[in-house]
Amino acid sequence: MIVVRRALMFLGATMVIVSALLVLGGFLSTLAYLGIAGSSALSQYGPWLIVLPVMGVAIYLAATSKRAGRGTVILGGLGLLSSLGASIAVAQMIHAANGAGVSIHLGKTFSLSTVFEPVPLDATEQYGSCGPEALYVAVYRHKGPSDRLAPVLVYIHGGGFVAGARTDHAQDMQWFAEKGWLVISVDYPLSSEHRHLWDQASRDIGCALVWVAQNSARYGANASRLSLIGESAGGSLVLNAAYWANQGTLPSSCEGSVPHVSAVSVLYPVVDLANIYANPDPALGSFSRRLATYYTGGTPQQYPERYAAVLPAFMLVAANDHLVPPEGAYAFAKTAAAAGIDVRLVRFPYGEHGFDRMAGSIGNQLFRQATYDFLKSHGQAP
Repeated sequence: MIVVRRALMFLGATMVIVSALLVLGGFLSTLAYLGIAGSSALSQYGPWLIVLPVMGVAIYLAATSKRAGRGTVILGGLGLLSSLGASIAVAQMIHAANGAGVSIHLGKTFSLSTVFEPVPLDATEQYGSCGPEALYVAVYRHKGPSDRLAPVLVYIHGGGFVAGARTDHAQDMQWFAEKGWLVISVDYPLSSEHRHLWDQASRDIGCALVWVAQNSARYGANASRLSLIGESAGGSLVLNAAYWANQGTLPSSCEGSVPHVSAVSVLYPVVDLANIYANPDPALGSFSRRLATYYTGGTPQQYPERYAAVLPAFMLVAANDHLVPPEGAYAFAKTAAAAGIDVRLVRFPYGEHGFDRMAGSIGNQLFRQATYDFLKSHGQAP
C-alpha cells in the first residue's frame, strides 16, 4: 500500500511539475528548448494544461497520508499557478479566434486525434513526373449537391521542402470536402542534401494546376473557382503559385494553361527564406539553415537570386514560431497592405510551428473556420 501511495504521489507531483514547466516555456518562448516544448504544448494542448496540474495536485493529496506540509503547499500553489497561466493563454487564443470571427467549441479542444490520421481517398492520379519520379494528386470528392459544380481547393503540403506528402492533413482535407469543395492534394519533388529543387517545385506545382484545370469537371467541379491552401513550405509554394499564375508567369513542367487563382489561405508560411537561413534560434536555427540550403543549394550570399525568388491572402501565423520566425510574415502583410493588396493576417498567441496539428484544437478550429469564412468572402465557398 505504501508503494502504491508513493507511486501516486510521484505521478501527481510529476503532472504538476511538467505542466508548470510547459506553461512557463510557453510564456518565456525565448528559452531555447523549453520555449519550443512549452509553446508546442500550450498551443496544441492548452485546455489540457489547465486541467492536468489540478488533477496532479488532487492525486498527490489523495495519496499522501501526512498532514499538509511545506512541500504539499508549494506543490499545490505551483499547480494552481500553472492552471491559471494556461487559462490566461487559452483565453488569449480564444480571443484571437473570436477576433477572426471564429467561435471555439471547447469540448473539441480535448480531442487527442491528429489531422494526420488517414482517411479514405476517393482517387489517386498521376499528374506529371520529375525525371523518373512520378508525381500524384490525392482527390477528396465534394459532398455537396450533385447537380451543382463545386469549387476547387488545392492543398500543397509543408515539410521544409524536404519532407511531407499529399496525404498530410487528411482530416482537414476531408473537412473541406464535406463542406462542399473538391479537394486536390498535390505531391511535388522534394529537395535533399544533394538535390536542390528551388526552381523545379514551382514548375511542378504549375503542372498540377494544369491537371486540375483539365480534370476537375470529371469530379463535378469548376476549376474557374479555384483556391489554394498550404502550410509552412507549402504556404510559400502556394503564395508563389497564386501570384505568378495570376500574372501569367507561373512556369509549368507540362503543357496546358495554368488557371487563375481566386483566393489563398496559408499557415505559418515561409515568406522570407533568407530570414529562415539566418534564424538565430539555438535549438532549431541549424535545422532551418539546413532546410534552406537543401532547397536552394547554398547560402543567401552564394545564390541571392534563388532566395529572392521565394516570395509570398489569409495568413495564420504562429506567434512563438521557432522554426519559421514570424517577423517575415508580419513585414509582408504590412507591405502588402500599403500596396493595396488584400492580405489578412491573424496572429495566433503562444503558437508554435504546427500548432494546428491536433484535430479540434483551438488552432485547428481557427484555421478551418477562418479559411472557410475568408474563401466565402471572396465568393469561393460552395
